[in-house]
Amino acid sequence: MRSFVLSVVLTSSLLAGCSFVSLTDQGEKVIVLLRSEAVNCERLGSTVVSVKDSVVGIDRSIDKIDAELAILARNSAPDIGGDVVVREERMADGKQRFGVYRCRPY
Repeated sequence: MRSFVLSVVLTSSLLAGCSFVSLTDQGEKVIVLLRSEAVNCERLGSTVVSVKDSVVGIDRSIDKIDAELAILARNSAPDIGGDVVVREERMADGKQRFGVYRCRPY
């Protein structure tokens, strides 16, 4: 019985720590480019986004973290009129800075 309770608590903790990041309708209109691809775009500012990089002491997949950070950046870009985000820093501790650009005319 004790191992069952421990297993339920551990599973609940893992699920509570999981991040399910969804792309918003506005975020779907934003793309991720390399800095060299955004040279003819107007830089509007930047956004710093973050997610948990470990759950219950277990490191999360770098690819999963990277994908979630890009989604969060895309979701936040329309708030300042952006339609493109560009990674400006390396990911560290589940956090990353993205430049926000306007590249397409409205």
